[in-house]
Amino acid sequence: RGYQNVGDTKILRPGRPKKSDSPYQRRIARERFRRRAGIEPIIGHLKQDHRLSRNYLKGVLGDAINLFMAAAAFNFRKWIRKFEHFFALFTLWLFFGTTTRQPSMMIL
Repeated sequence: RGYQNVGDTKILRPGRPKKSDSPYQRRIARERFRRRAGIEPIIGHLKQDHRLSRNYLKGVLGDAINLFMAAAAFNFRKWIRKFEHFFALFTLWLFFGTTTRQPSMMIL
């Protein structure tokens, strides 16, 4: 495991643990690397499909707006996929209504 200096921050890279590291420190480091490895494909997906690779908005506020809009689109798409059966049934119900009529409605 080694450190890579980027500006004022140190980035931890995976590698062989130090002999002086306790089992707890090794486990925590392994969990951090796995978490980061799970996030990197999502960032790649945002860059590819949600226009996060290039920002056309100006300034720091434009950067923030671009990031939040891409994240919102990603989360909305994920939410739609999760509830797609509900949306399909709801759409059918909206267009075709219920199949049974109540007697009070037949009188009118």
